[in-house]
Amino acid sequence: MFPSLCPTPNQMDFVSLSNYTARTATWGEGPPLVILPGIAGGFELLGPIIRELSKSFKVYSYQYQGEDNFFSVRNSISFSDFEQDLDELLAFWGLEKPNLFGASFGGALALKYALNHPYKLGSVITQGTGSKFERGMIQRLAALILSYYQLPDTNPLVNQFFRLFLGNKSFSNEQIDDIARVCWSTDQAVIRSRLRILKHFDIRNTRRKIAVPCLFLKGQKDILLSQENFAHLQDVSTQSEMHILSGLGHLAFMQSPELIAKVISDFVLNKVETDDSQMPMKKLA
Repeated sequence: MFPSLCPTPNQMDFVSLSNYTARTATWGEGPPLVILPGIAGGFELLGPIIRELSKSFKVYSYQYQGEDNFFSVRNSISFSDFEQDLDELLAFWGLEKPNLFGASFGGALALKYALNHPYKLGSVITQGTGSKFERGMIQRLAALILSYYQLPDTNPLVNQFFRLFLGNKSFSNEQIDDIARVCWSTDQAVIRSRLRILKHFDIRNTRRKIAVPCLFLKGQKDILLSQENFAHLQDVSTQSEMHILSGLGHLAFMQSPELIAKVISDFVLNKVETDDSQMPMKKLA
């Protein structure tokens, strides 16, 4: 655990699922909000946004298969396995139609789960997620590096990549090192496995549409998500809001957690829970 990033949970459990034993955590009090981490770093990396959201919600999160024990990851693991894990945890927590927030890889999982389990959620929120995996230069470079080189978390050159993910916003070297350490706490073999799964993510031509209200967030300087890919998300939802976060990058939830928490809180508390009428689609820039 990295206390400088992640607040101490109110409760932590180890839950035996069909695929593995998951480490789960909860923070705060209020309406339920389940947070799905990104491709690396686990829920510790989302500590800044968890700290803010737990002021308004009871936040639930968990470590994916392989996060605490990379030997548990099977070569044949797929999005279906991740969906099953999430489904079993929602039952363990006793949550009916919770709000679901996913960052990056977690956003892709949230979208897949919402499409395949249309009546189990209250709302879906994503940040840094598009309608498909983009096979761009950064992803190919990252996959190549992860395949052949062990990356030290204190390497200045390696850590410059995190400045790109942060939209080049000013962070101290100590903060960048902390972020890198949390990310590289996820075994590189596990990251590669999740990248293989993500390569097949494409919901542009899905027959179903997400029926619950959706909030889609994108950092203006997110180099991993094109505007076109992000815009296609409105085609998979019947009720959606789309926000462009000015000046923020792919790790926007670390750059401005207060802003993102406010946007999420306004969306959930003012639109999802108090509005009985169907929400019209809006585009916000």
